Amino acid sequence: MSSKVCKNCGSTAIDVDHARGNAVCMSCGSVLDDNIIVSEVEFVETGGGGSLAVGQFVSSEGENHRLPSFGDSYYPGVGSQSRAQTLQRAKQNINTLGHQLQMNQHCLDTAFNFYKMALNKRLTNGHRSSHVIAACLYLVCRTEGTPHMLLDLSDVLQVNVYVLGKVFLHLAKELCINAPAIDPCLYIPRFAQMLEFGEKNHDVSMTAMRLVQRMKRDWMHTGRRPSGLCGAALLVSAHMHDFCRTVKEVVNVVKVCESTLRKRLTEFEDTPTSKLTVEEFMRIDLDEECDPPSYTAGLKKTKTQQLEKQLMEKMPDVEDEIKGYQDEIDAELESLRPKLKGVYAAYVNRDDNQSDEDEELRAVARHFDKDLDTLTVEENECGMKIPERGGPSLASILGTMPSAATLGLPESINKCTGEERENDGAADSGELDLSGIDDSEIELYLLSESEIKIKTALWMAENSDYLKEQKEKEAKIAKEKELGIYKEKKPKSSGKKRSQIRASTADEAIGKMLEQKKISTKINYDVLKDLNIRPSASPARKAESVKSESSAKLTRRSTKPAQTPTGLSVPLRHMYGSESVA
Repeated sequence: MSSKVCKNCGSTAIDVDHARGNAVCMSCGSVLDDNIIVSEVEFVETGGGGSLAVGQFVSSEGENHRLPSFGDSYYPGVGSQSRAQTLQRAKQNINTLGHQLQMNQHCLDTAFNFYKMALNKRLTNGHRSSHVIAACLYLVCRTEGTPHMLLDLSDVLQVNVYVLGKVFLHLAKELCINAPAIDPCLYIPRFAQMLEFGEKNHDVSMTAMRLVQRMKRDWMHTGRRPSGLCGAALLVSAHMHDFCRTVKEVVNVVKVCESTLRKRLTEFEDTPTSKLTVEEFMRIDLDEECDPPSYTAGLKKTKTQQLEKQLMEKMPDVEDEIKGYQDEIDAELESLRPKLKGVYAAYVNRDDNQSDEDEELRAVARHFDKDLDTLTVEENECGMKIPERGGPSLASILGTMPSAATLGLPESINKCTGEERENDGAADSGELDLSGIDDSEIELYLLSESEIKIKTALWMAENSDYLKEQKEKEAKIAKEKELGIYKEKKPKSSGKKRSQIRASTADEAIGKMLEQKKISTKINYDVLKDLNIRPSASPARKAESVKSESSAKLTRRSTKPAQTPTGLSVPLRHMYGSESVA
């Protein structure tokens, strides 16, 4: 009998047969168990003389924890396998990263299961383990709906967010996990807490959630990052509750580009909800939905292209009309242009005729494959005379050319080195010789009274700073003169002009230069003058004198008697003389 109780009759008379593996109630005959698993531990002998436990526990990770047995000198199952070590490190890294993001244990276990699935399918090959772990955690965030973004994982790991996104998409595709779209409402409380709204944090969050739901109905959610929608909703909600939050502050919290946030606000501005007041938005919930922004933009683009096409079709007519107006304006300007008088009027009407003649000549030259200059030269050689213009000559217009006498120059240039000019006053008088020039031509260069006033005003406005400085400077000088502390600046004395030294030779020039400016008082300049008079010895004579002196020295040496070498066999008298020996 066992301690089990029958579920049908409540009897405790249960017959358990371990051989058959079943349990039967003796009162009602119900079979309670028909396949009893034996959980006793058995030991069998191995081929090496050791013992092995049968029916040992196998964990969910698939690890076979083998118990050590007596008689085994080497235990191959005691050391951890490489796969087990990889899983252990991955689990430790998942826990570390999950705790930094404040994720619960259920999410961490689910992420570890995703990692084991990726490891079994060899999806971790070619990727860093940290990237795969972050992708597994983000898979959990998407499936469980936690308020975590991929950018948060990127900030913790200091990895590019696009690299993590690529690994995440690869795992989701290979593991056949359909990650649902993120609801932007999940991030509203988190971002509102970071913006510090104080006591109205809940009210601002609820208004922002209402705005996000309205955006989702208007098809602004599909294909958009949820953080951008949250930022736009929080910015509008903050201003609705009298909080001054700038775009830059919201951008720093939601971590999107400023242009993205402004684009979401522009898209929301095109919806009918943006036309409501704050009170109407809180009371009224519009039932109608707007078209997606991409669809609206496509319609606008198509309409713009149609308008451009219509304008291109009407452009020739408009160009002809503009050309007609332009011709009328040119004719009116030509009639209002002042006409020249005098000798220049003869040349005005012939410019157009001359240009037409040049064009005709170029056409003829192109027909005969010749240049215009060559064609005109051939015509001149053939005796064709070019018709002269009927206007006055150029000499009559310009008058007499200026000569040396009219310019005030002396006849000889050599006189300017020794004598002063007598007619400097006439040359520097500033008067111009305007003989032969028409008065009407000169009047074109003179300004009228109104033009003088305008030009004076422009000059005064341009140089106002300089004039102000000059007035202040003059006032300061006048004040210093009244106080008696003004010091007049001495004019800088110009250096004395040195008279030119005239000499026929270089020696004469050096001598005159030394007379004007003596270099030193310790030099006898009379001796220097005599240097050029005394003839100097030539190099050949110096060489001959050196040779004669050397030969004389050699003859002197040869006249001396040769001394006999001293040695042991030489008598003493030859060395010291006979007198010294005696």
